[in-house]
Amino acid sequence: MPLDRFDLHILHLLQEQGDMGPSDMSAQVNLSTSQCSRRMQQLRKDGFIHAIRAVLDETKLHIGISAYVMLTMTSHDPKAAEDFRSAVCALDEVQECQMLTGSPDMILKVATRDLASLNDLLTRHILAAPEVATARTSIILRDVKSTTSLPLSFAG
Repeated sequence: MPLDRFDLHILHLLQEQGDMGPSDMSAQVNLSTSQCSRRMQQLRKDGFIHAIRAVLDETKLHIGISAYVMLTMTSHDPKAAEDFRSAVCALDEVQECQMLTGSPDMILKVATRDLASLNDLLTRHILAAPEVATARTSIILRDVKSTTSLPLSFAG
């Protein structure tokens, strides 16, 4: 089903304020509350919306270090790669994990309390994995832009 301007506006608003309900949405989109509700349900059913999440404050949760860890793997054996991905996905500190083309093979975004906990994560979990040949870590000094919002201009 192609998305119309109302659907795109609803998706835009949900990316900015995921807890917006149909009545609040109605005033922004210029549709009735029931139309907004129906469209929101249809967008979920059609898979345009995977989840609605809260963005938490790192400082209140004592997260002092965020970093990117670039990994080069020892091999590209499918079983070893799957074992490593499963292990990484089980680590609470790992926020993102992407497989890349070229070098490095994989990049992780991690969040920890401090340098000591980052070092512990790297040495005990990431570098200790037999699938990892090398790791290069870059600590994030300042968040210039961070969003989960996708560009909707391609969807129309």
